[in-house]
Amino acid sequence: MAAAKNETWFVKGEDGKVFGPIDSQTLVQWAEESRIEPTSSVSRDKASWAAASRLSQLGMEWLVETAPGTFFGPFNKKVVDGLVDGGTLPKDARLYSLSGGSFDAERRRALAELEAAVAAKTAALAEIEAEAARQAETTKKTIAFMEARLAEMAESAKAADEKTGAQIAAARDEVFAGRERIERAEARAMEAEAAKAALEKRLAVAESSLADLRAQLESVTKFAAPAARKDVVEPEVVVSDAPPPKSPPRLKGASGGVAGLAALEAAARRELAAARKMGIGGIFGGGK
Repeated sequence: MAAAKNETWFVKGEDGKVFGPIDSQTLVQWAEESRIEPTSSVSRDKASWAAASRLSQLGMEWLVETAPGTFFGPFNKKVVDGLVDGGTLPKDARLYSLSGGSFDAERRRALAELEAAVAAKTAALAEIEAEAARQAETTKKTIAFMEARLAEMAESAKAADEKTGAQIAAARDEVFAGRERIERAEARAMEAEAAKAALEKRLAVAESSLADLRAQLESVTKFAAPAARKDVVEPEVVVSDAPPPKSPPRLKGASGGVAGLAALEAAARRELAAARKMGIGGIFGGGK
C-alpha cells in the first residue's frame, strides 16, 4: 500500500481509538516518532483498515531481537535508533529487516532453537508427569493401606470396648451379688446376736436357779449328815411311852429335794453346752 502526498489518513490504535485526519507527511513523521505502534492500523476512509507495517512509506520493517527467540516490532529505523541511544534496547540487540529477507533465515534458526527448547521442556514435563503419576500411585497405595489399617484398628477398638463393657457388667453383677451376700450375712449376724442375747438371759436365769439349788443342797447336806465327832458317847436308851419329837423330813425323790436338784443341775448343764456352741460363756464353760 503506497501513500500519496496529498492523501488524508486515519490511524487506529490497538485499543480502538482513531486519530486523524492527517496528511501523508504527518503520517510518516508519526511512524518515525513511534506514535504508530506495530499493532496500529491505517485507513483513508475509516472503513477499510490495513496494518501500518504494510505501508512501505512508513518504513516499519525492522525487528529487534533482545534475546534468542524474543522479537519486538516492526518499527521505523529511527525508532530503533532512538531506543538504542536511549538505552531502552541493549547494544547487542540484533536487527532484522523484513524487506531484505535476512529475517527469514534468522527466524528459521530461532524457530529451530525454540522447537528444540520446547521439545526438551516437553520431555522434561513428560518425565515430571510420569514421576508425579508414580508418586500418585504410591500415595494411593499408602492411603489404601492406612485406611485398611484404620478400619482394623477401629474394629479392634470396638471389640475391646465390647469386651470391656462385658467385664464391667460382670464386675457390677459381682458387686451387687457381694452386697446381697453381705446383707444376708449381716441379717444372720443380727439374728445370731438376738439369739445370743436370749440365750444369755436364759443362762443367767439357769445360773441363778443353780446357785439357789446349791445353797439348798448345802443346807440339806448339813442337816442330813452332821459331822462325826470323836469319842461319841452312845446315848442312854430311854424307853418312854410318849411319841418321838417332830423333825425335818429326809429329802428323797421329793420335788425340790436331792433328786429334783440333780435334774435341775443336768438341765443347767445342757443349757451351758448349748451356750458354748453359740459362743456364749457361763459359770462352767468359761468366757469366749
